[in-house]
Amino acid sequence: MTTTPTDTTEARAWPELRSLTARLLAREPEEIHALRTGALPHRPGSYGQYFTAWDLANGILRDYSMNLYQVLRMVAHREIGVDSALAVLRSWVPMYGEFLRYSGFERLADHAQLMVESGVRDHRRLVTALSSFVAYVNRLAAWSHHYFPWHVGEAYRYDAAPPGVGAQTLPAACDEDSSVRTPVRLRWDPLGVEVVAEVCRDLNERLCDDFLAALPFTVLQDHAVVTGESMYAWTPLVSVAPTPVTERIRDAPVGRLRFSQATGNKLVVQYGPTTETLHAPVLGRVVAEDIDALRKVGRAAWDSNFRTKEHMWLTVERI
Repeated sequence: MTTTPTDTTEARAWPELRSLTARLLAREPEEIHALRTGALPHRPGSYGQYFTAWDLANGILRDYSMNLYQVLRMVAHREIGVDSALAVLRSWVPMYGEFLRYSGFERLADHAQLMVESGVRDHRRLVTALSSFVAYVNRLAAWSHHYFPWHVGEAYRYDAAPPGVGAQTLPAACDEDSSVRTPVRLRWDPLGVEVVAEVCRDLNERLCDDFLAALPFTVLQDHAVVTGESMYAWTPLVSVAPTPVTERIRDAPVGRLRFSQATGNKLVVQYGPTTETLHAPVLGRVVAEDIDALRKVGRAAWDSNFRTKEHMWLTVERI
């Protein structure tokens, strides 16, 4: 069999991207730093300002990460074939890839192009390559979310708090009857706060197995900017496991652990009232005796993400 230059490039590209993604767990990507500091040489942004370029790139990057994951999930479960997946990915190169290249994400754009030009026709190879790409784009989205200047939202406050927030009667929690629980420890530094949580392995069994297999990990802790009193962290794994047990976010109890595959493979910890009506896969919950510690962590995560940008690290490990 003859090996083409494209084959050789592809063989190197995805392992190298996985190595880079692992390093970016603890290091801000150069592309994010250049975008947020106005250091892009071609100076995107109308009338001499770069906030709008930053704003659009942040949104497009998040959107791209979420859509890439859905293609990966459908290919992995054979809901669509390789040719159909590549056709979708090819249509996104000018829409996502080239706009993000213009926004400074040249490595992302190069790999988006490689994905559709490499001649991959094998299901396993496509799933492997796409998983690597999704993990990389998720990591970019995580750092972009952290450094985005959300504090400008202080100028756009509601006149009054919405009625009933925090006072609604919650339905019975969906994990009450779980009988297979695996304890894990969550620790936040530099706060020095630890809590114990239980992963309910008999609810979303394959998702829980994927999550536990990825432990231990340490990732940047961030906070939801729409949902309410909920904090999340982009994890190192990319799980396409089925999730039969979901829960409406606003119905979840304080202390709920959920795992949002569709929005970046994020571990989510709810520490207070929320308003969002979407459903999310259930992972477990923080034990009752440790729930009170979550409010301090949640407020610190909000301040870090919304104002100070000081790094706050979450470590999750089995006990």
